Amino acid sequence: MTLPDGPLIAAPWLVAHRAEVIVLDASVGRVDRPGGATAFVSGRDVFTAEHIPGAHLADLFGAFSDPDAPFAFTRPHIAALEREARRLGIRNDSDVVVYDRLGGAYAARIWVLFRVCGFDRVRVLNGGLAAWVHAGGIVETGPEVSASPGDFTARPAPSIFVSTEEVVELIASGDTSRSPLVCGLRKVQFTAEGSNDPRLGHIPGSLNLPYADLLDGMGRLDFARLNSALEDLQLGPELGRQITPVLYCGGGINAAGLALALAATGRPSFRIYDDSMNGWTADPSRPVHRGQER
Repeated sequence: MTLPDGPLIAAPWLVAHRAEVIVLDASVGRVDRPGGATAFVSGRDVFTAEHIPGAHLADLFGAFSDPDAPFAFTRPHIAALEREARRLGIRNDSDVVVYDRLGGAYAARIWVLFRVCGFDRVRVLNGGLAAWVHAGGIVETGPEVSASPGDFTARPAPSIFVSTEEVVELIASGDTSRSPLVCGLRKVQFTAEGSNDPRLGHIPGSLNLPYADLLDGMGRLDFARLNSALEDLQLGPELGRQITPVLYCGGGINAAGLALALAATGRPSFRIYDDSMNGWTADPSRPVHRGQER
């Protein structure tokens, strides 16, 4: 078996090759908070309720985030990623497929983290669990089954992450043409229309490329939508090739989705502002633009 080229795979391929790959479920749970707000929590309960047979939970509220960081979803240390990959049974020659239940951005986050480890044998299931079921795949219930420990060895690649200080310097330079700031939040969050929430809005100089707008009606990445959106933003074919965008969102998840979308269309060059708006707005002295202004 040979993994398909590119970071995405289609559900029929996974149905045919399920027994030959390690499958990771990167789903998260959603709970309602007082006042109608929605919060995201570990996906362990939704995993137990339903998952692809033999899958293991890639918990973004657990080992796939830094528990000591001030912001959710902050990338963990390389050594922690290596330990978790081994616990999940991943070997250096393993082929891995990741999926989620919410548009693929959480699965893309796992894909990004493995890239940081220098491991390129990871693919994301386009359309997630819904696509698997639509293609005739069955599901199972119950807790995660322990895997035989793997021998995965992280080989750190050049960092694709940028810090708040680097973003500050980028803005101060007055020229983002070689490293445009691209925000993956929904338009209503980017513009903060009708809201006084200080966490909403965007970093000055940013362009808005909402990750959710790149999905079709079945939650799959739609390359035609991506190309159309890039044209609307006047981001030419050099983006992701000669020009390296800095991608961000609220907390690094939709930014990973944008990175996946760019890589899937032959645009492999990108960087991610890991703290995103969580980190940017932590200091009220940093400027935040609202509306459509850049």
